[in-house]
Amino acid sequence: MKRQIETKLIQWKNKGARKPLLLQGARQVGKTYVLQDFAKNQFDNSHYFDLEELKTDLSSIFNDSPLNPKQLIDKLSFVSGKSINIKKDILILDEIQAIPRAITALKYFSQHMSDLAVAAAGSNLGVAHSDEPFPVGKVEILHMYPMNFEEFLSGTGEEMALAFLKNFKGEKTDDIYHSRLFDLLKRYFVTGGMPEVICQYMAKKDEPLEAFKDVRQLQKQLLLHYESDFSKYAGSTNSRHIERVFMAIPLQLSNTQDNKSKKFKFKDVISKSYRSYEDMADPIDWLIKAGLALKVNTNLHPSTPVMAGIKENSFKLFLFDIGLLGAIINLNPESIMRYDYGSYKDYFAENFVLQELYSYELNKLVTWSGKTSEIEFVLEINGDIIPVEVKSGFNTKAKSLQAFINKYSPVYSVKFTGNKFGCDKQKKIFNYPLYMILKFPELSTESIFL
Repeated sequence: MKRQIETKLIQWKNKGARKPLLLQGARQVGKTYVLQDFAKNQFDNSHYFDLEELKTDLSSIFNDSPLNPKQLIDKLSFVSGKSINIKKDILILDEIQAIPRAITALKYFSQHMSDLAVAAAGSNLGVAHSDEPFPVGKVEILHMYPMNFEEFLSGTGEEMALAFLKNFKGEKTDDIYHSRLFDLLKRYFVTGGMPEVICQYMAKKDEPLEAFKDVRQLQKQLLLHYESDFSKYAGSTNSRHIERVFMAIPLQLSNTQDNKSKKFKFKDVISKSYRSYEDMADPIDWLIKAGLALKVNTNLHPSTPVMAGIKENSFKLFLFDIGLLGAIINLNPESIMRYDYGSYKDYFAENFVLQELYSYELNKLVTWSGKTSEIEFVLEINGDIIPVEVKSGFNTKAKSLQAFINKYSPVYSVKFTGNKFGCDKQKKIFNYPLYMILKFPELSTESIFL
């Protein structure tokens, strides 16, 4: 499965002053596969060490001796039985959080052996909660997310659909294309973007309802793995509190008002005695650092920089994967394919749009509320404030968006809906179908629409 992050990995490889790479992300998003595939295609030889699997054998290499890169390479070569060529090979340290001192070793590779390509992968869970000091400024960090809709289309062989989207220039869309793309989007709403889940779907792709049964079973297994990680990596944070906040996210998102999800409420999530943000900050921050939750703060007076005016204790929490979101609430895949699942559609659409924005690094964003209006996401793009309204259905009325436009006069505004692409040139409002996020913000800056 081709992942978009491969382009950044190649850019890292070709840098003159190259630091060790740390690829971070939630568990099971595909970090190991991506690094191994990249290494196979870009280097003469790769030397892969799973520090979790080989912890007993490798701990002494990092823990019982000075972190001298030459000595480390000699010992790793001896363990594997293969010589490591400093100039031509790549060293991969997977599950690096299993031996925290290996994270510190990246600093010394950066300072004393920059010719060697060193790439590490670690779950946010372990790296964020390691007791070892992080080598700030000595590593290049890349963040990896679940597969987005574009990657889903590529990975499931839907190349014609993907080509249509990539080549789209704003022309009128025939119903046959719109219907097919929306059907594929609904399939993605079921599977989400976890690579193993998408592989499971591919095994019975031609019988989607049967495939979705297997998908849901696998998603629930993944959720059990995450729950076991809560206690494994909780540290000083109460693991039960982490689990309760995690499971509360879908329930809170489903409490919509005017077809919009409401901000996170603290009362009764953990217990009656936990009533404020201060009471719950630790488990919330833990989930965010682990990459399992996405936080969107409120900004009542958005301006650049958009993150400057946020209210720290007022926010929405979203799940990092829409497929797991459906699995937690036991949402029937058949209902999703019929697009008949009540108010759930609205927050599903919000969660999907946010995931996509993060995957394209459009993550400088907040949510905005007026007296009677609310905009799901307000982004900062190239120094401009761009409002983004999300609607799951086909009603394009946007009173909240108009209220924001009247107050802040953005250079352009965006709606994501169930409708085809369209543009009101006079008001500079763009309607993107939900399946077309990969064309945002590109189409909004095309000269034909300005």
